Amino acid sequence: MSQRRDSRANAERIVEATRELWKGESAPSLEKIAATAGVGIATLYRHFPNRAALEGAAFTQIFNEEIGPIIGQAAAADQVDLVDVAEQLIAVIGRYAAVITAIELPQVTDEALETLAERFLELIRDGQEEGVLRRDLEPVDLFWVLRMLVLGLTSPVSSPTARRRYLALVMPSLTPEGPPLPPLTRDDYERFGVAEEHRGPMSG
Repeated sequence: MSQRRDSRANAERIVEATRELWKGESAPSLEKIAATAGVGIATLYRHFPNRAALEGAAFTQIFNEEIGPIIGQAAAADQVDLVDVAEQLIAVIGRYAAVITAIELPQVTDEALETLAERFLELIRDGQEEGVLRRDLEPVDLFWVLRMLVLGLTSPVSSPTARRRYLALVMPSLTPEGPPLPPLTRDDYERFGVAEEHRGPMSG
């Protein structure tokens, strides 16, 4: 029992070390992660046989512990302040900007996407039914909007007031008043790794 507990604690320390290092660099070496976690490289490989397995565990933990609750609270709220939700998401994603802005959507783990998919879809559906969000908005749109905002709003010269100003400028584009969105192509969806059931009308 004690060995299992120690093993679980080692795995948790390795994931935590990965998350901590991601706050400053996009691809820390596995040796550096092991050293930061206070374990040997052999212990790291015993829990995570390759980088993809470790990154998957770290991404899933970030989604479950930091992003999921924000989406869940927004989905459960009677009225959603899009700027406030975006501010919270940018604050979380900004902590990991080095790695988040370096990845492509298909690299995000299936488990992490499944964890959030229903919450995102529920939030979007509710917003569309209440006339707060545009009807042609898709989950993949939110991913790319947030990614672009992270690139611009987590720079060293940004500030809380600047972030709120520019979020207030961008977020109204998600409301029904905007012009129709140009559709994505099948190739776009394939490159983004979007499942068939989550794809909207396509061009081409």
